[in-house]
Amino acid sequence: NDEFGNIAMSFNAMSRELWLKSIMQRSFGKYVGNEVLELILDNPESDWLKGRRRKATVLFTDVRGFTSYSKVREPEEIVDHLNTYFEIATKIINQHGGYVDKFIGDAVMGIFGVPVSQKDHIVRAVQAALDMQRIFLEKNRSHEDTLLNKIGISIDTGVVLSGNIGSHVKMEYTVIGDTVNMASRLNGLSGPGEIVISKAVYAHMKDTLDVVLLKPRKIKGKLSPIKAYRILNIKSKEAA
Repeated sequence: NDEFGNIAMSFNAMSRELWLKSIMQRSFGKYVGNEVLELILDNPESDWLKGRRRKATVLFTDVRGFTSYSKVREPEEIVDHLNTYFEIATKIINQHGGYVDKFIGDAVMGIFGVPVSQKDHIVRAVQAALDMQRIFLEKNRSHEDTLLNKIGISIDTGVVLSGNIGSHVKMEYTVIGDTVNMASRLNGLSGPGEIVISKAVYAHMKDTLDVVLLKPRKIKGKLSPIKAYRILNIKSKEAA
């Protein structure tokens, strides 16, 4: 009941808040992403989670022939190989400043440019895709995990609507829009070990990348055939 007692109580309260924040970062951050978690903790009363239009780049990875792959393997082996693949994809997306939005079956959806704004989000996404395919192949050789050489990657860039979607009981921070749909549809054009990019991504990086123009294809949701490009190589690492 004196000043020292009040100081001790304040210190204990502060210590508990720091401890809770640490627990949140280590545990809850795995579910919503560290970037989103930091924004929640720093601005819990803010309306930043409301839908906003932002320019961003969306990256999808998906395993080609996953149904056939899974038919001849035990569930435990499949889960182990999927977790290795997800671990690599997540680590590289994070290293390049991206955000893993969600896992969809055997697919990964990564976002660059939201929730943290980045002027070079297109370059970051392409470099992440290149690094991913390189490490997938390296790990495949060393571990003989044939799943890692079956992954196709696709990228599109444009305006997305980012924010909270859901109900009062369960919310999810995500992005929606034509850019997301296009990135997802383009994935069907990427073969094992390939990276396919949209016309918008190529227009931004045409001086940096060696590509092959794919035959125009019709995809769901588009009236006319779309142009897409498969990356062969990167001309200059410094430029990327």
